[in-house]
Amino acid sequence: MEKQLNNKCESTLDDAELDQMVTKEKKRHLAVIDIGTNSTRMLIFRNDHGKLVRVNKSVRYTRMGQGVNQTGRLHPDAEKRNLEALEEYKNIAADYDVEEFYLFGTSAMRDAENTVAYLDAVKEKLGFNIEVISGEAEAELGFVGVSQCFEEKILIFDIGGGSTELIYGEDNEIKRMMSINLGCVRCTEEYLFSDPPTFQELERMNERIYAEFEKRTKDFLPTKPYKLIGIGGTATSLSTIKQELKTYCSEMVHESTITKDELERLIERLAGKTIKERQNMVGLEAKRADIILAGAFLLLNIFKITGETIFTVCDYDNLEGAAYRRFIMENK
Repeated sequence: MEKQLNNKCESTLDDAELDQMVTKEKKRHLAVIDIGTNSTRMLIFRNDHGKLVRVNKSVRYTRMGQGVNQTGRLHPDAEKRNLEALEEYKNIAADYDVEEFYLFGTSAMRDAENTVAYLDAVKEKLGFNIEVISGEAEAELGFVGVSQCFEEKILIFDIGGGSTELIYGEDNEIKRMMSINLGCVRCTEEYLFSDPPTFQELERMNERIYAEFEKRTKDFLPTKPYKLIGIGGTATSLSTIKQELKTYCSEMVHESTITKDELERLIERLAGKTIKERQNMVGLEAKRADIILAGAFLLLNIFKITGETIFTVCDYDNLEGAAYRRFIMENK
């Protein structure tokens, strides 16, 4: 099912409207792939006279950040998982007659010393070129995606597997942004060893996150009021857990809200469960069960440093931002 984005997000077209549109003319499909620290995602879309129309959005949990924080290298198993996901995406894209791709890698690929060798292997096997982007560029793409839906002053956070991006903007223009090398995979591997984690492990992780966030954001945070917006897997997963969604539904997740009190109750639920028990929680993707707790603590500390008590979830992120920046803005 497709979704069209104007300056404000519009409702999803029904199947009859889609069938009528498709029969009128052949649509030129494009694809953007984000190789993150935890997941590899693909957005297939088309450019409809300067408007981004989503056609298909897929996610595979490849955990590219496996061990990178400890070894400084991409793990062979992670490379294999990601290569298989990219091959699968290439086949899916062929079904949609995708004409052009843009692939970008983020935190894990920025940090690993053997990334270039992996890029060469992907190019040789699949013909894909991958651009490894900076944390600031990643933040900018996230803002471009979100700004298609919100026009007011916004402070965006994107809790990834290896890093957390903060972006502040007004009137669809970025005013400042930063990338902090703390993410849910990185924090899980560094601090959480027991299952379920001990109070001491959680306390140590929480203290480290707060200290780093407070130091890095001292001169960054904007004056209020602004809308606090969360993008990425941690924000959307916490929303699906809160709503107990058995199947992910973009319309129910997009613009849903979570308060600080609700987050604290979710953390209490998550912290008392083993990974296996979390895997069976309604609303939580099983492959996020081991890292969701660290992601929730990162979010808790964003609440602490901003003083905000509620945030809004946005289902549009750096995938839509990359699509818009790479293929739509350049052709306007």
